[in-house]
Amino acid sequence: MKRATLKEVAQLAGVSTATVSNVINSKKYVSSEVKQQVFSAMQTLNYQPNTIAKSLRKQESRIVGLLISDIANPFFASVAKGIEKELADNDYNVLLCNTDSSVERERENLEGLIGKRIDGLIVSSAGNTGDYFRSLEETGVPIVFLNRCPQFMNCDVILTNNMRGAYNATEHLIRHGYQRIGIITGPTSLSTGKDRLTGYRRALEDYGVTEQEDLVKEGRFDIESGYEKMKELMEQENKPDALFISNNSMTLGGYKYLREKGIRIPEQLAVIVFDDPEWAELVDPPVTAVRQPSYELGMQAAKLMMASIKDRKTKHDIMYMDPALIVRQSCGCPAVS
Repeated sequence: MKRATLKEVAQLAGVSTATVSNVINSKKYVSSEVKQQVFSAMQTLNYQPNTIAKSLRKQESRIVGLLISDIANPFFASVAKGIEKELADNDYNVLLCNTDSSVERERENLEGLIGKRIDGLIVSSAGNTGDYFRSLEETGVPIVFLNRCPQFMNCDVILTNNMRGAYNATEHLIRHGYQRIGIITGPTSLSTGKDRLTGYRRALEDYGVTEQEDLVKEGRFDIESGYEKMKELMEQENKPDALFISNNSMTLGGYKYLREKGIRIPEQLAVIVFDDPEWAELVDPPVTAVRQPSYELGMQAAKLMMASIKDRKTKHDIMYMDPALIVRQSCGCPAVS
């Protein structure tokens, strides 16, 4: 089917092509009567503006790149949904790339996104040393870092208050009377791993509980390392009586080991985890968790991006969103009737 042209719309509406263009792009004042004539002609001819050509003329693609470290993780899936919803409401599209927490893959994906002329980038970085982001920053393309951020970047950042979430989880275990409280943390090279470990340590210090080095295990924020570190903790002589696991993927690995060995929760090991996946309420006992506002994090990241694109703001914001401790029975609390 032949596509209607701008000229044909102008002829049917009895106006110039420049007037039709002004109506479509809201460039100059056009009277309501003339606007109605143009819109009526567009509807009659089923005219669709060529958004690709429009973006080329304006030097914009209306595409925002999104670099996610692990899209299989329910946290990041929820974040991506929040970003997509907010950008769609602003007539922008998302181009999603999954890095699998690989710095090399992140670099390759970034190069590909630059080649597609993205208008902005939202990224949960695979590492704290991604100096290759500087090449994008120097072009003036806005960047929003989400959840993780290289320390040297001067960009908008939105984060969960990881220290507070880890502190609250550890404090809850301390108040239950546990003394040998362990942690399976993520890589301390990442801000999320470092901050959650810091929150754990501050809670121990504030309550006068001595940190025991052999109860601190550093994983990789994945299922495999969760299994490995849980095995190390539970097969050493000094076993924890309570444990804080600092993300949901490592929790799955840790729970796999506990199930294989028949270790009972919370009778033999009390557990609190960071992230609150849907399955946390379905296992027995239900899991006490630090819930991140993942969907809201995504929406706020997209709002920061829209402000940068539309307003060309130069002042960069750092936003923190507070997590919530969702108390269930894996920590030793009784069920609420």
